[in-house]
Amino acid sequence: MCGIACLASPSSGKNCYKALEKLDYRGYDSAGMAGLADGEIEIFKTTGSVKNIEDFAKDFDCPLVIAHTRWATHGGPTKENAHPHLSYDGSLALVHNGIIENYQSLKTSLAECGIGFKSETDSEVVASLIAHESGSPLEKLSKATKRLEGSFALGVLFKEKVILATRRHSPLYIAVTTEGNMIASDVVCFIGLAKEFYALKEGEIAMVTEDKIELYDSQLKKIDISFCELEKDETSISLNGYEYYMEKEINEIPIIMRSFLSRYAKEDLLTPMKKLFEGVDNIALVGCGTAYHACLFGAKVLGERLNMPAHAYIASELKYSRPCFKNTLAILVSQSGETADTLGCVPIFKKLGLKTLAITNTEHSALARECDAYLPVCAGVELAVASTKAYVAQILTLYTLARYLSQEDFDIFSLSHLPEAAERLLGDYSRLASEILPAQRVFFIGRGLDSVTSQEAALKLKEITYKSAEGYPAGELKHGTLALIDKGTPVVVFATNQDLYKKTMANATEVKARGGKVILVAPSNFEKCDCDYFIPLPTLKDEAEYSLVSIIPFQSLAFLVCRALGYNPDKPRNLAKSVTVE
Repeated sequence: MCGIACLASPSSGKNCYKALEKLDYRGYDSAGMAGLADGEIEIFKTTGSVKNIEDFAKDFDCPLVIAHTRWATHGGPTKENAHPHLSYDGSLALVHNGIIENYQSLKTSLAECGIGFKSETDSEVVASLIAHESGSPLEKLSKATKRLEGSFALGVLFKEKVILATRRHSPLYIAVTTEGNMIASDVVCFIGLAKEFYALKEGEIAMVTEDKIELYDSQLKKIDISFCELEKDETSISLNGYEYYMEKEINEIPIIMRSFLSRYAKEDLLTPMKKLFEGVDNIALVGCGTAYHACLFGAKVLGERLNMPAHAYIASELKYSRPCFKNTLAILVSQSGETADTLGCVPIFKKLGLKTLAITNTEHSALARECDAYLPVCAGVELAVASTKAYVAQILTLYTLARYLSQEDFDIFSLSHLPEAAERLLGDYSRLASEILPAQRVFFIGRGLDSVTSQEAALKLKEITYKSAEGYPAGELKHGTLALIDKGTPVVVFATNQDLYKKTMANATEVKARGGKVILVAPSNFEKCDCDYFIPLPTLKDEAEYSLVSIIPFQSLAFLVCRALGYNPDKPRNLAKSVTVE
């Protein structure tokens, strides 16, 4: 979703821009910046990515600056709809991440007071609503937010030489940095600049000036700030010689596997899980997109190893269903830990009296705070919109949990062979990419856990190449999908389960009989069927271990096809990294 960066310092313009650059993954429809210049609020904004405001920012040395990069919700990606938004009276400017559900009624009410609007956004309504309230800047913001329905993270620049920030359901953080006092949508903005940060709680208001940061509760009572240590290092957001983050992050998979194993070996993260699972008869795993595919994987490995029912649910569907869970542990999976639909399921589980476990890459996130327990996936900062290393880290975490709970003698070092296996699959898939490039549609099939890998591989291809790509259980091929297979149609066949291998090869034969191209992915020691392209996998211990590495070639494939088509893999159209609104 949208990214917010605000800074109070003598060189706010150029330094705020540097922070905003780190948030470009959250939206790239438009960008803008506002600051106080000679007692008036000056705004510059434009369509496109953050880079388009760089020239303005480097000479914009106001002491207080707010900046924004947008992923369009209300209104198209136009200059008028870009942030910051100025209030009707010019007394304040606002940047917003979220969706205001009752903005239309608020807009009508303000219009009746003679207030006009220049954009189609809900955000401009909020700016004028705040300005229309009475009192000090703190009082105005507090009164206005009480009238808002929906989600928001707000940065508001007032002529009174202060920036106020508050949130509901959308993340927002503050820190004292070497460049000045900062507000941001992601702690990635603080890396290399601060040693600690604070995550704003629901309804709290931060007041930021050049000299200080003050924190107020929902009743406007001043409260102390308890900062948390910032653990991530600056190199994690560097491209390190790569042109794109996605390529870098794919190549980091062996590294993050080793990091995961090292941390879980040093810290006692798994022991509390035994108590968490006591009295549990069922497991519900919840996620969205790639995280949902991790849930499908987790449901299979946990269900089979713990011999209990385990089911994966799409968060946006579960939120509005009537779940009937008893003696169930809810596992919620999210890379950012701020995914709105996934977070929205936590109160449902709490109301039912269920225990909750967060599997997240962001340990300071709302999901980690609101669940009873959490397990870190240790993937480091992931900035490309299409998740690669975080997905592998999520399923590695779930697999490790399943192994730990089902084996009395489990040793984390029994997984130490996996990084090397991953490294062996970081190959050159340009010839395969040339086969996929002209295809109008691509299919991925497999059985068991391979069907999960099929779905994730298809998602990667469609996310960044915009090709029609679908993943299916191989046995479903002849129940409809086979009608779409004609001469030259690429079909990727994942076949890592020895017991199901012959059945899966029968499906591959059906594809060949219709003129389709078969790309086989199987262990090198399996008998190879008649195929057009073969990706051999190193010999591993079980089907789940193969799932941890067999996705890698297809993350690379999606990247190569995307680049061959001239698209930016880090910024696919219409998508954003952290989906903090419904």
